[in-house]
Amino acid sequence: MIDFIEEDEESLHPKLDLHPWKILIADDDSNVHDTTLLALSGVKIHGRPLEFIHAYSAKEAHSIIRRNPDIALILLDVVMETVDAGLKLVSVIRNEMSLPNLRIVLRTGQPGYAPEQHVSETFAIDGYTTKSKLTRSLLISVLNDTLANSHDNPEIPN
Repeated sequence: MIDFIEEDEESLHPKLDLHPWKILIADDDSNVHDTTLLALSGVKIHGRPLEFIHAYSAKEAHSIIRRNPDIALILLDVVMETVDAGLKLVSVIRNEMSLPNLRIVLRTGQPGYAPEQHVSETFAIDGYTTKSKLTRSLLISVLNDTLANSHDNPEIPN
């Protein structure tokens, strides 16, 4: 007679210890930080949780990026200290810091300062949204699409 030992569910399907996506929210409006956290609370992207870091100016965002090389994505406001502070930061990230794999999604409340077609053609960004049209489902979709191409996604081969 053979006795089978019952296996618990966890041993049959071991949990992958996937570290969270580090996402930097760079915006001078604290309400944008709050609504982003509310919209993305409990959301997982490609099976990984989200961890948020906050910057309230382009200068602060630059400093945070230098100290956190594992940031996967930055949700970057265009207009902060100046009308083009976010765009200048994109140039710094790509050219001076040489970070081609850091995903950048521009968010603007004032699209007249940074028209989508011009910005997309001129700057090395991964996405562009206007704050007035950004819903929870659209934000999740943008993160899904943008992080699907990330070099840091273990589910997607390099």
